[in-house]
Amino acid sequence: MNNSDLQGGTLPTSVPLDSASLLDAVPLLLWTVNSAGHITWGNAVFHNLMASSTTSWQTLVHPDDQPRVQHWLTGEPAALEVRILDAHDQPHWYRLHAQPLTSEQPDQPRWLLTGTPIHELKHAQHQQATLQHLVDVNADCIKILDLDARLLSMNEGGRAATEVDDFNACANLLWPSFWAEDTRPTVEAALNAARAGERVTFEAAAETFKGTLKWWTVTVSPLRDPDGHVTHLLAVSRDVSERHAAQVANDALRATLEERVRERTRQLDEERAALDAFVAFTEAVGSETDPLRLAAQAVRVVRANLTHLSVAYYEPEGELWQARVWSDDIIPEVVAEIRAGIPFSAPNFAQAVQSRGPLFVDGWNADANHVASTREYGAVALMPLLIDGIPRAMLAAGTQEARAWSEREKALLRAVCHGLHLAMERAAHAARLYEQNTQLASYVEQLESRTLALQAFETLTRELALEADPLALVKGAQDIVLSLLPDSVGAYHELDGDTWRLKVQSGDLRDEALARTLHAGLPYRTARNLRVPFETREAYYQDAYDPHTDQLPEAFRHIGTTATLPVLVDGKVRGVFAVGLFGPPRPWSPVARAVLATAVHSLGLALERAEGVARLSEERRKLGLANEELEAFTYSVSHDLRTPVRHIIGFNQLLRRSLSGQLDEKSTRYLTVVDQAAVRMNTLIDAMLGLSRLGQLPMQSSLVDLDAVVRSVQQELEPDVAGRDVRWDVARLPLVAGDAEMLRQVMMNLLSNALKYSRPREMAHIEVWSEERKREWVVFVKDNGVGFDPRYQDRLFGVFQRLHREDEFEGTGVGLANVRRIIGRHGGTVFAERPAEGGAVFGFSLPKQPGEAS
Repeated sequence: MNNSDLQGGTLPTSVPLDSASLLDAVPLLLWTVNSAGHITWGNAVFHNLMASSTTSWQTLVHPDDQPRVQHWLTGEPAALEVRILDAHDQPHWYRLHAQPLTSEQPDQPRWLLTGTPIHELKHAQHQQATLQHLVDVNADCIKILDLDARLLSMNEGGRAATEVDDFNACANLLWPSFWAEDTRPTVEAALNAARAGERVTFEAAAETFKGTLKWWTVTVSPLRDPDGHVTHLLAVSRDVSERHAAQVANDALRATLEERVRERTRQLDEERAALDAFVAFTEAVGSETDPLRLAAQAVRVVRANLTHLSVAYYEPEGELWQARVWSDDIIPEVVAEIRAGIPFSAPNFAQAVQSRGPLFVDGWNADANHVASTREYGAVALMPLLIDGIPRAMLAAGTQEARAWSEREKALLRAVCHGLHLAMERAAHAARLYEQNTQLASYVEQLESRTLALQAFETLTRELALEADPLALVKGAQDIVLSLLPDSVGAYHELDGDTWRLKVQSGDLRDEALARTLHAGLPYRTARNLRVPFETREAYYQDAYDPHTDQLPEAFRHIGTTATLPVLVDGKVRGVFAVGLFGPPRPWSPVARAVLATAVHSLGLALERAEGVARLSEERRKLGLANEELEAFTYSVSHDLRTPVRHIIGFNQLLRRSLSGQLDEKSTRYLTVVDQAAVRMNTLIDAMLGLSRLGQLPMQSSLVDLDAVVRSVQQELEPDVAGRDVRWDVARLPLVAGDAEMLRQVMMNLLSNALKYSRPREMAHIEVWSEERKREWVVFVKDNGVGFDPRYQDRLFGVFQRLHREDEFEGTGVGLANVRRIIGRHGGTVFAERPAEGGAVFGFSLPKQPGEAS
């Protein structure tokens, strides 16, 4: 094909080799389609990009772009930008051109399609649009200026900040013209600096295009071309009007504060006398804590500085304020009335309490406040004293010389009241501190008792762990408890039919009759002190023990306090743990209750452990006997079976020789089957002997490197791997404690099984790895072999248990049984899993710190 063919719009059905090579060299997509949209030809670039199975060109177009190509081929040349999917369904942007080709069959038009890659162009356009969006949404006014400072562009955020509705109204205007006359020199200086390559920031005010005055922080910077020449200027303006307004307000506030300071200085001069009075009061009271003495000193200080004032100190009593202390100038009539009490509801008194601060009443109304005898007073001050937020007292002052309070008088009264308030708070704090110290001493005593209890229980727990005799365990618990509870006696009872039997006693009962009664047994129904904890399963404390509780004589009152607690073993009440305190009744302290509860709980756990140990020892004894019998039986059977098998093999050979030449094919096959069965029987006998010896061999424990064990097994299995495609994936394996030879036998069984059962696979894949867990290592062996039926999973580790026929996979059915036995002797477990993807996973666990090996 030559160039004239393309120019004429004709593409031959067969392209000469040199023309095809030329089109393949074109770095564009070239392909032809028929009227049905099927691809009839494509150059090398086209085939390198597309999947070989693609037949329709429309399937090459991204699904989102397909609607736009539905009516694209209309018979006229056209161009379209779409995403083309490559062989991996990854989209690439192309600009497509379609050119109709002349055809010998007009009713079957063909098209030549050309694809020009524009993916990088589209990516750059997307990045540019993203950058422009970031600039537009910025609230700062970002402007591009030419070197003459003409405005070329402004972001959307800037147009909003400067209130520009139509950018064309300000485009190409000189930027300095936006500023007031007195600001333009600053603007011009910033522009000149930017033209010189510097970056300048200034702050000034300017109106928006709608006349709103705003303050701006402006930064003018140079913009350079790739050669470093300044070609444009960047001006960024930030609206700081709120900050500027705050600064102006701050300056005004500073001026106001300065004026207030001057006023306050004058007030301080007036209040100095009040402070002196406060100091005098503080020095006078010293460390005094009695409220009435403190009040008397406050009255003296006020009178010493303001001799014309009458002063009284009130405390609440019921619903009245009653005077406790008053100055000597108050006449007896007034004293009698204020001592009798003023109602809480008296208006000015109630108002002072509600305000929680000093109340200065100008124009005192004595009748309204239920103090008729005080009509001579023109002004009264009421100052509540609050301790912990509660009104505890009231300091009152009155003057007969005026009907209004001066600032000096107010200041002095506030100072004395403040001093009295602090002194009373200190007194209240001292009282609370004394009470807290008393409580703290009690807590320290309890803490020491708890510490002793914890130490004792540590000893108890250690001793109980070493003891198996139940009654000895009870005795140990009693001894610990009695050591922490002086002057006490302990008894442990268990129910025998309808009678409580004394099983263990610690300490002296101090009464022979009581001892005989307890040793003889107590009736279940009448011994309520034992029956209650037994039936309720809760501790029963009697701070004052009443012998009638158990229907005992009054003579047994030498025991003043008792506690009885149920001892639970495996969730059932085994007995009742009783403690009696001699002497007068006294309440059980929280520490003593905690001691008893902890001791009884520990005792119950120890009894459970002792019973469990006893059961386990018995089970181990029975299991040992059974294993010995089984091993003896296995050994005997295997030896007894060898003789008849040897006879079968021998006589079968004699039969072959005696009938040599006379055997037909069928008879020969029969004799062969007998030989094979005898050989297999010998193999099974050997396996039984191996299994028997495995239980008898002593373990030689050491630190075993499983990595080295697996490498050794792999070398031994190399003959089985010969001629096969086997992939080994062996991860790093740990060092474990165990018998090296036995663990090697485990890995040999698992890896040889993996090789055997993956034999049908074209490539065998065997993985070996381990997982570290809290108390053990777990080792896994996975293969991609034939697997196993999960229904028979529990048979895998049994003796002679096989899930496949002998003609499918050879074996004795003893290998996995040996694995289970070896791992069991190491204190571990075995398992098998069937992965969803096929094959099998076999594994085992080994304890990090194994106990006794068997």
